[in-house]
Amino acid sequence: MKRDVLNDDDYDEVCRVIGDAVIVLSECGHETKRAEITELLQRTRHHRSHDERDEQRMLEHAIRLVKP
Repeated sequence: MKRDVLNDDDYDEVCRVIGDAVIVLSECGHETKRAEITELLQRTRHHRSHDERDEQRMLEHAIRLVKP
């Protein structure tokens, strides 16, 4: 996915989501490779499937941006 698909605010939010995932993984002693970040984001999306559509959309964009 290219950055131009998202507006500036959405891109900033997607980057925040990815950064949060990296922090969580590193604090737990896990690798912060793309595959691990993608897996964490996918699990989060699955666990939060009942949340607001905007949150789901940001997680989906983050997954697409990070996915190896």
